[in-house]
Amino acid sequence: MSERKPLRIIGVGNPLMADDGLGIVAAERLAALDWPPGVEVLDGGTGGLTLLDLLAGARAVILLDAVAMGAAPGTLRRFTAEDLSDLPAESPGLSLHGSGLSEVLALARELGSLPPLLLFGVEPSRVEVRIGLSPPVAAAMDELLVAVLAAVASFDQ
Repeated sequence: MSERKPLRIIGVGNPLMADDGLGIVAAERLAALDWPPGVEVLDGGTGGLTLLDLLAGARAVILLDAVAMGAAPGTLRRFTAEDLSDLPAESPGLSLHGSGLSEVLALARELGSLPPLLLFGVEPSRVEVRIGLSPPVAAAMDELLVAVLAAVASFDQ
């Protein structure tokens, strides 16, 4: 019997840039939890094309990132791969770092390596050289973690 592909939770961001570190902070908190076999929590760094390797071979992926959506700081939104497929590959608004996330997802789709995917994005308050999350983004952390736990449960049904 072959081993089941992993469900990957990938935090993306730059913790040296205030709220852009949200995905990394969330991944660190999630990594401390006791996960069932087959769930991996990874630090995806600043994303970009390195995400292609992390997407490949997963049965599903949950991405965590600060996302410029034009909403109030701390707003949490859930996006599916289908939601993101409508964005042009060069869309600047989605990712705050590296190659745009929409570009990476479009490339993974073209390569046939895009698994079922959810992106949980939180609107940043500040993206500047500073360690630590702003109060509205830090306040959204518990809601984000609960949403991730529910998403993992939904993928495993």
